[in-house]
Amino acid sequence: MSPVGHWGSVLSQASLRELKSYYRALGDVNRLRIVQILATEGEQPVSFLARRLRISQPLMSWHLRRLRHAGIIRMERLGREVRCSFARERFAELNARGFRLLLNRVEVHP
Repeated sequence: MSPVGHWGSVLSQASLRELKSYYRALGDVNRLRIVQILATEGEQPVSFLARRLRISQPLMSWHLRRLRHAGIIRMERLGREVRCSFARERFAELNARGFRLLLNRVEVHP
């Protein structure tokens, strides 16, 4: 295994799968809008997000599952309501890891 770039960090296959999930989650306009709302306006109920984006509750739930699975948002049930928040630290961490990979500052480990 030869070093790549001057940082010398290594990405495992698990890390690559995690980045794939992250970028796929951001690969939809509705999901990008959800992230934008949560990042700029703070925690919101799922019902508010569905009304704001004018999409059905089942479709909103599908989008939110993708974002939660990728670690971009957190969801918490409070009684009958489910609230979503932006996972800012995790988002920053995944962005940094992706940029290092794209800038050829990491080595991929099989």
